[in-house]
Amino acid sequence: MNKKIFVSLVVAVFAIFSFSICFANDGNTVLNTATNDIRNFVDGVENTVENAALDISNTSKDVTGGTENKMSKGEDKMNNGIISSAGATNNYSARRTSTENTVMGMSSNAWTWIILGVAAIAIIAVVWYYSMQFTNNRHDDDSEE
Repeated sequence: MNKKIFVSLVVAVFAIFSFSICFANDGNTVLNTATNDIRNFVDGVENTVENAALDISNTSKDVTGGTENKMSKGEDKMNNGIISSAGATNNYSARRTSTENTVMGMSSNAWTWIILGVAAIAIIAVVWYYSMQFTNNRHDDDSEE
């Protein structure tokens, strides 16, 4: 039995050391070629992603710059009085042009507060009604016992 184990070990060691791969080999081996191929592929993907990000960034900068230029030109025109609304120049404000529409002599702000007040009173009335109903039902249930 010991001879079989010894012979098996010798054959295994011989098989292991008869074929060797040297990772430090400077030659053009299959492993070295695969490593270079993977490195080149990763570098290509990295360059593609980087170029795409730069293109997106440049496009965004161009759009932003164009919008800023147009807005600046519009501001210059307004400041110079080229664009005017109803004779207004640099002192334009929306308050002067707003018309106070009234309904039954009250502004929209007054109507908003009246509607909110009525809604609050209605909510309080509903809460009071249901709480009184609950209180009355509870007293009726207590008297039956």
